[in-house]
Amino acid sequence: MKWRMHGANPEKLYEQFGIPMPEKVIDYSDNGNAITRTKPFNINYEALFNDYPDDEVRRLKEIISVKDQVPIENILFANGTNELIYILASYYQNQTVAVFHPTYSEYEKAFKAYDAKVEHVFDFTEIKEHHRAIIICNPNNPTGRFFDYSIMNEVVKKLASHNTDIIIDEAYIDFMPKEKRTLDIVNYRNVYLLRSLTKFFNMSGLRIGYVLSHKDNIEKIKRRQPTWSVNSIAQAVCEVYLNDEDFIRRTKEFYQEERNRFFKEITKLGFKYLPSDVNFFLMEVEDDIDIIKYLLEKGIVVRHTRNFPRLDGKYIRISLKSREENDYLLDALRSYVSKRK
Repeated sequence: MKWRMHGANPEKLYEQFGIPMPEKVIDYSDNGNAITRTKPFNINYEALFNDYPDDEVRRLKEIISVKDQVPIENILFANGTNELIYILASYYQNQTVAVFHPTYSEYEKAFKAYDAKVEHVFDFTEIKEHHRAIIICNPNNPTGRFFDYSIMNEVVKKLASHNTDIIIDEAYIDFMPKEKRTLDIVNYRNVYLLRSLTKFFNMSGLRIGYVLSHKDNIEKIKRRQPTWSVNSIAQAVCEVYLNDEDFIRRTKEFYQEERNRFFKEITKLGFKYLPSDVNFFLMEVEDDIDIIKYLLEKGIVVRHTRNFPRLDGKYIRISLKSREENDYLLDALRSYVSKRK
Protein backbone atom coordinates (compact mmCIF):
# COMPACT_ATOMS: atom_id res chain seq x y z
CA MET A 1 0.00 0.00 0.00
CA LYS A 2 1.30 3.45 -0.93
CA TRP A 3 0.79 5.70 2.08
CA ARG A 4 0.02 9.41 1.79
CA MET A 5 2.93 11.72 2.64
CA HIS A 6 0.83 14.27 4.54
CA GLY A 7 -2.15 14.56 6.86
CA ALA A 8 -5.41 16.39 5.99
CA ASN A 9 -7.52 15.67 2.86
CA PRO A 10 -9.33 12.74 4.59
CA GLU A 11 -11.25 11.69 1.49
CA LYS A 12 -8.00 10.34 0.04
CA LEU A 13 -7.42 8.10 3.07
CA TYR A 14 -10.96 6.70 2.88
CA GLU A 15 -10.41 6.03 -0.80
CA GLN A 16 -7.11 4.29 -0.04
CA PHE A 17 -8.73 1.90 2.45
CA GLY A 18 -11.88 1.38 0.38
CA ILE A 19 -14.09 2.58 3.24
CA PRO A 20 -17.17 4.71 2.44
CA MET A 21 -16.63 8.20 3.82
CA PRO A 22 -19.27 9.15 6.44
CA GLU A 23 -21.15 12.41 6.13
CA LYS A 24 -19.43 13.75 9.26
CA VAL A 25 -15.67 13.30 9.61
CA ILE A 26 -13.35 14.74 12.27
CA ASP A 27 -9.80 15.10 10.97
CA TYR A 28 -7.28 14.61 13.78
CA SER A 29 -4.48 14.40 11.19
CA ASP A 30 -4.75 18.16 10.55
CA ASN A 31 -2.51 20.10 12.96
CA GLY A 32 -4.46 23.35 12.71
CA ASN A 33 -5.89 25.19 15.72
CA ALA A 34 -9.29 23.95 16.93
CA ILE A 35 -10.11 27.24 18.68
CA THR A 36 -12.18 29.69 16.62
CA ARG A 37 -12.43 33.47 16.75
CA THR A 38 -15.58 34.77 18.40
CA LYS A 39 -15.31 38.31 17.02
CA PRO A 40 -16.12 39.48 13.45
CA PHE A 41 -13.18 40.15 11.13
CA ASN A 42 -14.63 43.39 9.69
CA ILE A 43 -12.69 43.01 6.45
CA ASN A 44 -13.92 44.40 3.11
CA TYR A 45 -13.02 41.36 1.02
CA GLU A 46 -14.42 42.75 -2.25
CA ALA A 47 -12.11 45.76 -2.06
CA LEU A 48 -9.14 43.43 -1.56
CA PHE A 49 -10.02 41.48 -4.73
CA ASN A 50 -9.41 44.51 -6.94
CA ASP A 51 -6.07 45.84 -5.73
CA TYR A 52 -2.59 44.37 -5.84
CA PRO A 53 -1.34 43.27 -2.42
CA ASP A 54 1.41 45.18 -0.65
CA ASP A 55 4.49 43.40 -1.99
CA GLU A 56 6.49 44.46 1.08
CA VAL A 57 3.81 43.25 3.56
CA ARG A 58 4.68 46.31 5.64
CA ARG A 59 1.85 46.25 8.19
CA LEU A 60 2.54 42.65 9.18
CA LYS A 61 6.28 43.29 9.34
CA GLU A 62 5.65 46.13 11.80
CA ILE A 63 3.54 43.86 14.02
CA ILE A 64 6.04 40.98 13.91
CA SER A 65 8.95 43.35 14.55
CA VAL A 66 7.35 44.28 17.88
CA LYS A 67 6.11 40.79 18.81
CA ASP A 68 9.32 38.93 17.93
CA GLN A 69 11.60 41.84 18.88
CA VAL A 70 13.57 41.93 15.64
CA PRO A 71 14.27 44.78 13.18
CA ILE A 72 12.00 44.96 10.12
CA GLU A 73 15.00 44.40 7.83
CA ASN A 74 15.34 40.90 9.32
CA ILE A 75 11.79 39.83 8.36
CA LEU A 76 10.46 38.45 5.07
CA PHE A 77 6.91 37.21 4.46
CA ALA A 78 6.08 34.46 1.97
CA ASN A 79 3.27 32.36 0.56
CA GLY A 80 3.53 29.89 3.44
CA THR A 81 6.74 28.48 4.92
CA ASN A 82 6.77 25.87 2.16
CA GLU A 83 7.69 28.61 -0.32
CA LEU A 84 10.59 29.59 1.92
CA ILE A 85 11.73 25.97 2.29
CA TYR A 86 11.96 25.55 -1.49
CA ILE A 87 13.68 28.91 -2.01
CA LEU A 88 16.26 28.08 0.66
CA ALA A 89 16.77 24.58 -0.77
CA SER A 90 17.66 26.14 -4.13
CA TYR A 91 20.83 27.60 -2.57
CA TYR A 92 22.20 24.13 -1.71
CA GLN A 93 22.02 22.61 -5.17
CA ASN A 94 24.36 19.60 -5.55
CA GLN A 95 25.60 20.02 -1.96
CA THR A 96 25.30 17.74 1.08
CA VAL A 97 22.66 18.69 3.64
CA ALA A 98 21.19 17.07 6.75
CA VAL A 99 17.57 16.66 7.78
CA PHE A 100 16.84 16.08 11.47
CA HIS A 101 14.45 13.10 11.65
CA PRO A 102 11.75 11.98 12.16
CA THR A 103 10.17 15.06 10.62
CA TYR A 104 8.08 16.77 7.94
CA SER A 105 8.71 15.08 4.58
CA GLU A 106 8.64 18.29 2.52
CA TYR A 107 12.14 19.27 3.68
CA GLU A 108 13.79 16.33 1.99
CA LYS A 109 11.57 16.69 -1.07
CA ALA A 110 12.64 20.33 -1.46
CA PHE A 111 16.37 19.61 -1.19
CA LYS A 112 16.14 16.69 -3.61
CA ALA A 113 14.34 18.91 -6.12
CA TYR A 114 17.67 20.76 -6.36
CA ASP A 115 19.78 17.58 -6.49
CA ALA A 116 21.19 17.99 -3.00
CA LYS A 117 22.50 14.90 -1.24
CA VAL A 118 20.29 14.47 1.84
CA GLU A 119 21.58 12.67 4.93
CA HIS A 120 19.36 11.77 7.89
CA VAL A 121 20.48 12.68 11.42
CA PHE A 122 18.70 11.79 14.66
CA ASP A 123 20.93 13.62 17.13
CA PHE A 124 22.94 16.86 17.09
CA THR A 125 26.14 14.85 17.54
CA GLU A 126 25.56 13.35 14.07
CA ILE A 127 25.91 16.72 12.31
CA LYS A 128 29.20 16.75 10.38
CA GLU A 129 31.39 19.50 8.96
CA HIS A 130 30.59 18.41 5.40
CA HIS A 131 26.91 19.27 5.93
CA ARG A 132 26.38 22.59 4.16
CA ALA A 133 23.04 23.02 5.93
CA ILE A 134 20.75 21.27 8.38
CA ILE A 135 17.01 21.72 8.74
CA ILE A 136 15.19 20.98 11.97
CA CYS A 137 11.56 21.39 13.02
CA ASN A 138 11.24 22.87 16.52
CA PRO A 139 8.79 22.02 18.06
CA ASN A 140 9.09 18.93 15.92
CA ASN A 141 6.42 17.48 13.70
CA PRO A 142 5.40 14.66 14.32
CA THR A 143 6.81 14.20 17.85
CA GLY A 144 5.80 17.53 19.41
CA ARG A 145 9.27 17.66 20.98
CA PHE A 146 10.79 21.07 21.70
CA PHE A 147 14.52 21.73 21.94
CA ASP A 148 15.12 24.46 24.51
CA TYR A 149 16.65 27.77 23.39
CA SER A 150 19.80 27.13 25.42
CA ILE A 151 20.41 23.94 23.42
CA MET A 152 19.65 25.61 20.10
CA ASN A 153 21.96 28.55 20.87
CA GLU A 154 24.85 26.15 21.44
CA VAL A 155 24.06 24.31 18.21
CA VAL A 156 23.97 27.58 16.25
CA LYS A 157 27.38 28.63 17.61
CA LYS A 158 28.93 25.25 16.85
CA LEU A 159 27.58 25.17 13.29
CA ALA A 160 28.70 28.74 12.65
CA SER A 161 32.27 27.68 13.44
CA HIS A 162 32.36 25.32 10.46
CA ASN A 163 30.16 27.30 8.08
CA THR A 164 27.01 25.18 8.30
CA ASP A 165 23.65 26.92 7.94
CA ILE A 166 20.77 25.93 10.20
CA ILE A 167 17.16 26.27 9.07
CA ILE A 168 14.79 26.01 12.03
CA ASP A 169 11.12 25.53 11.17
CA GLU A 170 9.14 26.94 14.10
CA ALA A 171 5.71 26.43 12.52
CA TYR A 172 4.21 25.28 15.84
CA ILE A 173 6.09 27.58 18.22
CA ASP A 174 2.98 29.65 19.03
CA PHE A 175 1.25 26.60 20.55
CA MET A 176 3.92 26.50 23.27
CA PRO A 177 2.52 27.57 26.66
CA LYS A 178 5.54 29.76 27.42
CA GLU A 179 6.50 32.86 25.48
CA LYS A 180 8.59 32.27 22.39
CA ARG A 181 12.06 33.75 22.07
CA THR A 182 14.14 34.53 19.03
CA LEU A 183 17.64 33.20 18.46
CA ASP A 184 20.39 35.68 17.60
CA ILE A 185 19.77 36.28 13.91
CA VAL A 186 21.51 39.66 13.84
CA ASN A 187 24.99 38.44 14.75
CA TYR A 188 24.81 34.94 13.26
CA ARG A 189 24.51 34.75 9.50
CA ASN A 190 23.90 30.98 9.46
CA VAL A 191 20.43 31.00 11.08
CA TYR A 192 17.05 30.98 9.33
CA LEU A 193 13.94 30.89 11.54
CA LEU A 194 10.75 29.93 9.70
CA ARG A 195 7.43 30.75 11.33
CA SER A 196 3.99 29.85 10.04
CA LEU A 197 0.82 31.81 10.67
CA THR A 198 -1.54 29.25 9.15
CA LYS A 199 -1.28 26.56 11.87
CA PHE A 200 -1.91 28.62 14.98
CA PHE A 201 -4.56 30.76 13.29
CA ASN A 202 -6.05 27.74 11.44
CA MET A 203 -6.02 29.35 8.00
CA SER A 204 -4.09 26.80 5.95
CA GLY A 205 -6.09 27.67 2.84
CA LEU A 206 -4.62 31.18 2.75
CA ARG A 207 -0.89 30.26 2.91
CA ILE A 208 1.28 32.74 4.79
CA GLY A 209 4.47 32.51 6.82
CA TYR A 210 7.70 34.39 7.37
CA VAL A 211 11.42 34.00 7.92
CA LEU A 212 13.66 35.77 10.42
CA SER A 213 17.31 35.96 9.45
CA HIS A 214 20.33 38.21 8.97
CA LYS A 215 19.47 41.13 6.67
CA ASP A 216 21.86 39.85 3.98
CA ASN A 217 20.08 36.49 3.98
CA ILE A 218 16.72 38.23 3.66
CA GLU A 219 17.93 40.04 0.54
CA LYS A 220 19.24 36.75 -0.86
CA ILE A 221 15.86 35.04 -0.43
CA LYS A 222 13.99 38.01 -1.95
CA ARG A 223 15.99 37.64 -5.16
CA ARG A 224 14.32 34.28 -5.80
CA GLN A 225 10.86 35.13 -4.52
CA PRO A 226 8.06 36.18 -6.91
CA THR A 227 6.66 39.68 -6.44
CA TRP A 228 3.23 39.85 -4.70
CA SER A 229 3.88 36.48 -3.12
CA VAL A 230 1.48 37.09 -0.21
CA ASN A 231 -2.10 37.82 -1.25
CA SER A 232 -4.18 40.68 0.16
CA ILE A 233 -6.70 38.51 2.00
CA ALA A 234 -3.99 36.55 3.82
CA GLN A 235 -2.38 39.84 4.89
CA ALA A 236 -5.67 41.33 6.12
CA VAL A 237 -6.80 38.22 8.02
CA CYS A 238 -3.38 37.80 9.65
CA GLU A 239 -3.37 41.40 10.82
CA VAL A 240 -6.65 40.80 12.65
CA TYR A 241 -5.42 37.56 14.22
CA LEU A 242 -2.04 38.93 15.30
CA ASN A 243 -3.77 41.74 17.18
CA ASP A 244 -6.26 39.41 18.88
CA GLU A 245 -4.55 38.83 22.23
CA ASP A 246 -7.65 37.16 23.66
CA PHE A 247 -7.62 34.49 20.94
CA ILE A 248 -3.89 33.86 21.45
CA ARG A 249 -4.32 33.53 25.22
CA ARG A 250 -7.37 31.23 24.95
CA THR A 251 -5.55 28.93 22.53
CA LYS A 252 -2.48 28.53 24.73
CA GLU A 253 -4.55 27.89 27.85
CA PHE A 254 -6.88 25.43 26.12
CA TYR A 255 -4.16 23.23 24.68
CA GLN A 256 -2.15 23.09 27.87
CA GLU A 257 -5.20 21.93 29.85
CA GLU A 258 -6.67 19.68 27.16
CA ARG A 259 -3.39 17.95 26.42
CA ASN A 260 -2.95 17.00 30.08
CA ARG A 261 -6.56 15.80 30.32
CA PHE A 262 -6.32 13.72 27.16
CA PHE A 263 -3.05 12.10 28.26
CA LYS A 264 -4.63 11.02 31.55
CA GLU A 265 -7.59 9.45 29.75
CA ILE A 266 -5.58 7.44 27.22
CA THR A 267 -3.23 6.29 29.99
CA LYS A 268 -6.27 4.78 31.74
CA LEU A 269 -6.97 2.85 28.53
CA GLY A 270 -3.45 1.41 28.51
CA PHE A 271 -2.05 3.51 25.66
CA LYS A 272 1.46 4.94 25.83
CA TYR A 273 2.35 8.30 24.32
CA LEU A 274 5.37 10.51 23.73
CA PRO A 275 5.34 13.76 25.76
CA SER A 276 4.52 16.80 23.64
CA ASP A 277 4.69 20.57 24.08
CA VAL A 278 2.17 21.45 21.38
CA ASN A 279 -1.30 20.58 20.04
CA PHE A 280 -0.42 17.14 18.63
CA PHE A 281 1.37 14.05 19.90
CA LEU A 282 2.33 10.47 19.06
CA MET A 283 0.42 7.56 20.59
CA GLU A 284 1.96 4.10 20.51
CA VAL A 285 -0.15 1.38 18.86
CA GLU A 286 0.26 -2.37 18.36
CA ASP A 287 -1.42 -2.54 14.94
CA ASP A 288 -1.63 0.82 13.18
CA ILE A 289 -3.67 -0.40 10.21
CA ASP A 290 -6.25 -2.04 12.46
CA ILE A 291 -6.83 1.05 14.62
CA ILE A 292 -6.72 3.47 11.67
CA LYS A 293 -9.41 1.45 9.84
CA TYR A 294 -11.52 1.15 12.99
CA LEU A 295 -11.42 4.89 13.58
CA LEU A 296 -12.14 5.67 9.92
CA GLU A 297 -15.36 3.69 10.20
CA LYS A 298 -16.29 5.93 13.15
CA GLY A 299 -15.64 9.08 11.10
CA ILE A 300 -12.27 9.71 12.74
CA VAL A 301 -9.07 10.37 10.79
CA VAL A 302 -5.65 10.11 12.46
CA ARG A 303 -2.18 10.42 10.94
CA HIS A 304 -0.15 7.30 10.15
CA THR A 305 3.63 7.35 10.73
CA ARG A 306 4.66 4.89 8.02
CA ASN A 307 6.71 7.50 6.15
CA PHE A 308 8.63 8.78 9.19
CA PRO A 309 12.06 7.12 9.67
CA ARG A 310 12.29 5.10 12.91
CA LEU A 311 8.57 5.50 13.63
CA ASP A 312 7.53 3.06 10.89
CA GLY A 313 3.88 2.75 11.88
CA LYS A 314 4.53 2.07 15.57
CA TYR A 315 2.62 5.25 16.43
CA ILE A 316 -0.29 7.32 15.21
CA ARG A 317 -0.26 11.11 15.40
CA ILE A 318 -3.27 12.79 16.97
CA SER A 319 -3.93 16.52 16.75
CA LEU A 320 -6.26 17.63 19.52
CA LYS A 321 -9.53 19.32 18.58
CA SER A 322 -12.33 20.82 20.70
CA ARG A 323 -13.10 19.16 24.04
CA GLU A 324 -16.34 17.73 22.62
CA GLU A 325 -14.54 16.28 19.59
CA ASN A 326 -11.75 14.90 21.77
CA ASP A 327 -14.36 13.18 23.94
CA TYR A 328 -15.75 11.55 20.80
CA LEU A 329 -12.28 10.23 19.98
CA LEU A 330 -11.82 8.98 23.55
CA ASP A 331 -15.14 7.10 23.34
CA ALA A 332 -13.99 5.50 20.09
CA LEU A 333 -10.69 4.47 21.68
CA ARG A 334 -12.55 2.96 24.63
CA SER A 335 -14.72 0.89 22.31
CA TYR A 336 -11.63 -0.16 20.34
CA VAL A 337 -9.90 -1.37 23.50
CA SER A 338 -13.04 -3.27 24.57
CA LYS A 339 -13.30 -4.90 21.15
CA ARG A 340 -9.75 -6.23 21.38
CA LYS A 341 -10.17 -7.81 24.84
